[in-house]
Amino acid sequence: MKIYTKIVLDTDNNLIEEEHYYYTGPIAFAGIHYDFKSTKGNKLMEKQAKREKKLAERKAKREAKEGPKAQEEPEKTLDTSKPITLDFLTNPDK
Repeated sequence: MKIYTKIVLDTDNNLIEEEHYYYTGPIAFAGIHYDFKSTKGNKLMEKQAKREKKLAERKAKREAKEGPKAQEEPEKTLDTSKPITLDFLTNPDK
């Protein structure tokens, strides 16, 4: 059985370089062995999902404790079709 240790392909999947050796033993010992680098991405994704789940639970618990939030009023903006006058700027009632 040919066991590849290194395979280099170009962008069109043409073989550039390969390193291999021949193995003649039990198939159980020829399997893929995972190391830290190969499983790091999955572990980070699981950790992030766990963190987001915990934050969502905390947020739900906090909202249940405080009650529903009142909707905030939108800020009043100036009408661009009206000119700004001195009376508008100095009148505190407006």
